[in-house]
Amino acid sequence: MQILLGSVVSLKSGGPLMTVEEFGEHADARCSWFVDQAVQREWFALVALQPQESPKAGAVSRAKKVVK
Repeated sequence: MQILLGSVVSLKSGGPLMTVEEFGEHADARCSWFVDQAVQREWFALVALQPQESPKAGAVSRAKKVVK
């Protein structure tokens, strides 16, 4: 599966599902994801990302909630 703009990805080492927003000049991608209701954005090397299936609309997330 190829990584395109709008692709749902995660880090190969684990972590939240993220959306690819743009590609950089150095084989990297800017990704966004939500923590609570705040959007987070960061650049990641493309080799560190793996494509994921897009969650279906209205689907319940099975991700574990972290309690602080």
